[in-house]
Amino acid sequence: MKAKAPTLKVIAQELGLSISTVSRALRGMPEINYETREAVLNLSKNLEYKLPSNHNQVSVSKTSLLAAILPADNYYFSEIVKGMNDASLDAGYSLLVCQSKESFGREVSIIQRLLAVNIDGFLVAKAFETSSFEHYHQIIKANKPLVMLDRECKNVEVPQLIIDNFEGGYTTTKYLIEKGYRKICFLGAKSYSYSKYSIENGFLEALKETKLDNYDKKMFFGEFDIESAFEKTKEILRMSDRPDAFFAANDQIAIGVYRAIEEAGYNIPKDIGIIGYYDEPVMKSFSPSLSSVFVPAYDLGKAAINCLISQMHLGQITKTPLQTLKVQLSQRESTNQTKRFFGI
Repeated sequence: MKAKAPTLKVIAQELGLSISTVSRALRGMPEINYETREAVLNLSKNLEYKLPSNHNQVSVSKTSLLAAILPADNYYFSEIVKGMNDASLDAGYSLLVCQSKESFGREVSIIQRLLAVNIDGFLVAKAFETSSFEHYHQIIKANKPLVMLDRECKNVEVPQLIIDNFEGGYTTTKYLIEKGYRKICFLGAKSYSYSKYSIENGFLEALKETKLDNYDKKMFFGEFDIESAFEKTKEILRMSDRPDAFFAANDQIAIGVYRAIEEAGYNIPKDIGIIGYYDEPVMKSFSPSLSSVFVPAYDLGKAAINCLISQMHLGQITKTPLQTLKVQLSQRESTNQTKRFFGI
């Protein structure tokens, strides 16, 4: 069997360096010190590593420009952009960020325009409206590296990195159940995603496993912001069989839920618990402070850039296994009430 060609990752691991540092050394970036550059060049020579044809070890590519097409500019995606920017600069690239605003037509238009200029590589988080993928295949046909992130796209054979929101939904729901909450309401943003890695799928799996999935008022979806979540929560609280906990699909929804519960005179967390998602810094400023789920958006952005740079150095588009990043519970006062139930 023919041995696999050495990759950027192999060189980085051998020398204890980051992928971005190895990339800069191979491309002759001036900020890399002499010793590091020589070590990288010598090892790459020994391993018979070959740069892609559009790069040279002593010169920088003509554009050194990467493009990211993202669907929104909320807290989550702004953190992704921060990670992308840092990783891009570390590797000697500039990053152009465009917004599709969840529009298929806008996404297609952006990609077609970017293909007309000399972009070195593309990162795309699929718009919710997108169901046809020819524009992604146009990137591949143009021999441009492409990495998909945040939203699974099964019909495109390129590297993909996402947050494991199924595990996030499952773990969060189990946590609420362990705290004694039994009538958990999920209040979610309208979703067009059918990926198994969704928060709501994890939520439903945890309820089913704990045999609590007969609570029929548990899921509500809409275009929720703080105000609309506030109004929806007031409506839900007027139900005869009201929830004893709310799992909000993002922190803006959780803040709206918090306001409605406070206005209704219920005690948080004794009467009703609240937990959000994405763990925006503002969640710590409430009294009681709001629990949430920390999502490694910054790390996702960095990992996506490093994956793209690896593809560029391979000089080809390769299909790699779907990579998932794990979330982490941020437990605060809004769920810190352990109730005791008997006979359950």
